[in-house]
Amino acid sequence: MAVDHVKSTFITNSDANPSVMNTAGEGASGLTKTIEGSAVGVASSSIDATYQFCRVPSNCKVKKVWMESAAQTVGTIDIGVYFATDGQGGKPLALLAAAAISRTLFAAAYSVAAASQPTEITNQSGNYTIDKRTQPLWQAAGLTADPGGFFDIVGTLATAITTGTGRMGLTVQYVD
Repeated sequence: MAVDHVKSTFITNSDANPSVMNTAGEGASGLTKTIEGSAVGVASSSIDATYQFCRVPSNCKVKKVWMESAAQTVGTIDIGVYFATDGQGGKPLALLAAAAISRTLFAAAYSVAAASQPTEITNQSGNYTIDKRTQPLWQAAGLTADPGGFFDIVGTLATAITTGTGRMGLTVQYVD
């Protein structure tokens, strides 16, 4: 067996002659921003009901996502990315299924049945792997070009909430 010394692409860039500058959030340091939002679960909310939690720039690099919830008795939620409903750039004014870019980018069928403390769900779905955390969100979500503007981080019910009325919250850390 060999003793390996492996460099990340970011270190290789720094060691190059001349060195290659890494971009903030893509191997270089950058200011981390935090945004959060919450909404109250609606009693008898059906599958595909949506909860818009946060709005972030389309080109940000999302580093961490946390979810917390009061007990909703029954229910699971997907956490993903939708086009913002700000009407900018011809985008919708209401959240439509067509506005979904990646419904389960961060989490798939995350249970909100029992109360939970803030829980990291950055890659609970298996879709937001470590390599995607250094990509602009539009790219990590599967788009081929940056549409500009903002994306909404949205919870979409995968299983209906029965009792509801408990607050659900999301916190997102990102770098511009």
